[in-house]
This record gives sequence, C-alpha cells and structure tokens, in this order.
Amino acid sequence: MICPLCERECPDARMQRHHLQTRRKDRFDIELICSDCHRCVHAFFTIKELRDDTLELHTIDGLRANEPFARALDYIKSVPPHRRVRTVQRCSARRRSRRRR
Repeated sequence: MICPLCERECPDARMQRHHLQTRRKDRFDIELICSDCHRCVHAFFTIKELRDDTLELHTIDGLRANEPFARALDYIKSVPPHRRVRTVQRCSARRRSRRRR
C-alpha cells in the first residue's frame, strides 16, 4: 500500500488506522497511513491540536501544509520503508509543563 502522507510503498503490516477527525467527532473518518507517519503525527500534535478545526489538521492536505511537519515528512520519504524512522517527541515539553500546573 502507498502511504498518503509520505507516499512510500509500505507493506500492509506497517499500515495503521489514523482517525482524521478524532473519535469524539466522527468515528468513521479513518485513513490508513504508515506507522512512521502515524507516530510522527502524534509526536508533533497533541490531541487538542488535532481536534482544533482552525488548524485544519483533520485532512491529509492539512497535515502536509504544516511546515514543521512537512519537513519531517520529507525526512521520512528519504528513508526506505523497511527501516523504522525514529520520531522525536516535539510536543512532549508542552505535555510536561501542563502536568506541573
């Protein structure tokens, strides 16, 4: 299968379901993306950001339009699909700061 985010040909076993609209809003708006892209989406964006309609992250094109995320996708595209891409947690600092409050 071809991942709609990174456009790599990935084995079916590496594809995961991603809810474009979070489960609370629309249970059936699901896209199959590779596990590397799926980890990257959740490393870059919090659930609150993914639910925010003003950010337009509920479509494949909307995710690609985000400049920092697009740079990460460019890196993922350069890695062969049989190799796992290491993902850095970009939003982890924000998560830690919320826990301290």
